[in-house]
Amino acid sequence: MSRITVIPGPSSQLLALRISRYLKSDVVPIEFKTFPDGERYIRLKEENINNHAVVVQSIVPPNPDRSIIELCFILKTLKEFGVEKITAVIPYFAYARQDKRFMPGEAVSGRIVCDIIQNAGAGEVVTVDIHNKRILENFKILTKDVSAVPLIAEYLNKFDLNDPLIISPDEGAKERAKNLAGFMDAEYVIFSKFRDKYTGEIEIKMKEINVNNRDAVIIDDIISTGGTMVSAIEIAKSQNANRIYAACTHAILVGDSRFRIFNAGANEIIGTDTVPSDVSFVSVAPAIAEALK
Repeated sequence: MSRITVIPGPSSQLLALRISRYLKSDVVPIEFKTFPDGERYIRLKEENINNHAVVVQSIVPPNPDRSIIELCFILKTLKEFGVEKITAVIPYFAYARQDKRFMPGEAVSGRIVCDIIQNAGAGEVVTVDIHNKRILENFKILTKDVSAVPLIAEYLNKFDLNDPLIISPDEGAKERAKNLAGFMDAEYVIFSKFRDKYTGEIEIKMKEINVNNRDAVIIDDIISTGGTMVSAIEIAKSQNANRIYAACTHAILVGDSRFRIFNAGANEIIGTDTVPSDVSFVSVAPAIAEALK
């Protein structure tokens, strides 16, 4: 059996340590900094790496391009060290929403990012609730997408929820809502969402739901600007939902999204540590560790 060494990338330091503890594996820390001219510096603090290296690095805002460069620096260095097997664990995979050419002349950014990571030396890739699994088809190496839904359900089950209703804000989150409802032994409903491809404005179709005096959990893979979540919360609130929980795997939460979500009526925002934040109440380390085993 190959021995694993975990390499914590700059964007996923704590998550990498949590994964290593579940695996009972070695950890090789890295030194990283930015030079005055903006260039990145990466140094692995040990060169004696086991025959299986696991690099944990989310591609995160506000500078996902920097996260990609850092990841590639680490992958290439491990390759030069002669490590036999290199796994890139990318809990949040930015650019996954850019999987095809929507308008003439557009770069298919997601496909390009896959090429860059593979060419840098990744032998396999592990993601968590990637926005579009079709992106992974661009890799010519082993890929695996891990679900955070069971862990989110485990966290929510700690609350004394009153006959919870699980809400998918659009068709894209249908399977996620269905799975969460299964783990929580609850009902689920699906809203319909329309997004203007030019303005980006979102409209969620009003739907009568049986949520009167019940708790509601609205689940999505990503909360970014919060527009989709706010609309769904407002609908649930208008139909007399009791407590409302906004849950997701990747809590990007740009700008004033936190304020707007709470102002719309949410009692709590629940995210994971794929993107470190003040709402990272759920760690995906157990799921990733299990996938690596």
